[in-house]
Amino acid sequence: MSVDQVHRFVFSGFGYRCRVVPNPAPRTEPVVVIGGAFQNMYSYRRLEGPWAEAATVVCVDLPGSGGADALPAAYGFDFLTDVLADLLDRLGLGRVNLYAVSYAVPVAYLLARRHPHHLARLALMGAAPIYPPEELKGLEAMAEALASGDAEGYARRSVRALMAPSGRPVRNRAAVTRLLARDMAAVEGDGFQRHHASTRRVIDWPGLPAGGLAGIPTLCFTGEHDTLTRPDLGRDVAARIEDSVFTLVRETDHLPALERHREVSELLLRFFTDQPLDTLDFLTPLERPSRARFDVTVGAASGGH
Repeated sequence: MSVDQVHRFVFSGFGYRCRVVPNPAPRTEPVVVIGGAFQNMYSYRRLEGPWAEAATVVCVDLPGSGGADALPAAYGFDFLTDVLADLLDRLGLGRVNLYAVSYAVPVAYLLARRHPHHLARLALMGAAPIYPPEELKGLEAMAEALASGDAEGYARRSVRALMAPSGRPVRNRAAVTRLLARDMAAVEGDGFQRHHASTRRVIDWPGLPAGGLAGIPTLCFTGEHDTLTRPDLGRDVAARIEDSVFTLVRETDHLPALERHREVSELLLRFFTDQPLDTLDFLTPLERPSRARFDVTVGAASGGH
């Protein structure tokens, strides 16, 4: 069994770190994981076993996340993209399979735009081109609780914002609700400022840049009952990426990696090793929304002929 290697680096005065699980005989390019706003480089241990059998796995704490340095909200996703590019240059991994979750989606998308040579494949979970006003209300409520130092209120509002209403079928709902509420209620000390800065970074985000992506095989997915980055928002992002695949994980919401971790692990392993996805019964039918957008654009340009 490979021993984890932890590396620490500094970029523009901010420390960050990564955990590397080396594979001396990989079947695909290294898998690089950048998690959600309140996750760290150990958050995907339950999923990474199958990936580590096929590739070197790198889990990252960018500034503001996990054990990396705190990052003021004034530093946006552009800065975090530069940090990720710095990491990939330092590690010298060549092209990688990049998996970005929710908060990390803008970072991965910008990296694909600016440094496509780094990417073999791209997987985006919980993507949105921009957060609509209704979804921002939940994030604003979380930020207010953090600003006032109300850990219990932050936990309640986080569950409300990140999980689907009780009437929708979600696997392992009770256990995931307890886990999420426990972790958020445990915030203390400078954790309030760190979580507040990350939440404000999302609220203040202007959205994805105009234009799309091409030349990078991409999977976009979320839970079928996701109420934060709703399926229509993820579909919109997929439509901007040439020949991308879009699908939903059944009976999950914004937290499919917690609610159905084995299934999400298998989905990503298959995608990163070029295996078919259409036989996975926990997914909705695969869609390719960029093809529809491209057809409409071509039709308009040719006058419909």
